[in-house]
Amino acid sequence: MNQPTDHDELFARVCDGRASADEIATLNRLLHGSPATLDAWLRYSSLHEELAAGSAFASTRAESESRLPPVQFTPPPPRRWSTWLPQAAAGLVAGLCAASVVWAYVLPSASRPHSLLEESFEQPETPLAVRSALEAGTWRGDAAEIVGAEQGVRPELGRHMLRFLRADFDGKPKPGGGHIATAFRLIDLRPLRGEIADGTAVVEATAAFNAAEFPESESYGFAISLFALDADSVPEHAGRLGSTLTNEALAMSRSGRTQLDRDPATWQRVTSELRLPPNAEFLVVRLHINQLTGSATGNIFTGSYVDDVHVTLSHRPPLP
Repeated sequence: MNQPTDHDELFARVCDGRASADEIATLNRLLHGSPATLDAWLRYSSLHEELAAGSAFASTRAESESRLPPVQFTPPPPRRWSTWLPQAAAGLVAGLCAASVVWAYVLPSASRPHSLLEESFEQPETPLAVRSALEAGTWRGDAAEIVGAEQGVRPELGRHMLRFLRADFDGKPKPGGGHIATAFRLIDLRPLRGEIADGTAVVEATAAFNAAEFPESESYGFAISLFALDADSVPEHAGRLGSTLTNEALAMSRSGRTQLDRDPATWQRVTSELRLPPNAEFLVVRLHINQLTGSATGNIFTGSYVDDVHVTLSHRPPLP
């Protein structure tokens, strides 16, 4: 069991959204000056997010989170990021917990990007609802299905879209818990070693989310995360896949969580960017949607969709 640290009360206030501007500034200074404090913060915020997956959030927090801007950060443990962090860490920004006070990239203007993934879910036979080993070119994750237009929602691109069904997956040892439904896509970067080795490679991922009409008593948020891995870090089994990626990633980023509106005619887009470490060999794209307030649906998602996923790679000058 992790022992409490001298800064746990400050960590808790930031994660719970109770911290003042002065307290956030204090934590920023601590993270800049102490690798041990940074390590403790990363572990605390990661655990906070995992626990949040099993409980509902207050609607007031959902409203405040919906206004937060996207953030980019690198939260792997010191044993993996110690050589990369000095090059990647350019500042600190405030955002969500597990992204509340985080190392951020200042990214100059990009070169012309080229595509790593264009997904509009036009292959209905794509395997889903599986948390087996991640496999390049295949979506894995919680229970979902590929559907056409339904419930007043039309695909953003093409004739199909991905519909999240449950916040668990087939074969889960203890199904039924949780409020976050996820889909993962593994991208093999090894053919691009020559483009990544100089530290100028930047990945941008964007996806569109939508929902059928839902009652005022329910509220949903969505986000997109990126994880840069080496070959030894790619998870080989199901388990707590989200926490495994967080702990093993060379670098990661997550967009700000955005609240879904109640208009099925509008698709809302979210974007996340990540500067790739020179030794990155794989990229994991994580799409996630969560219930922000308790409701009778439990872990069932009655009408939540994602479509038009794009992942591109471009080059930007190294950080000074």
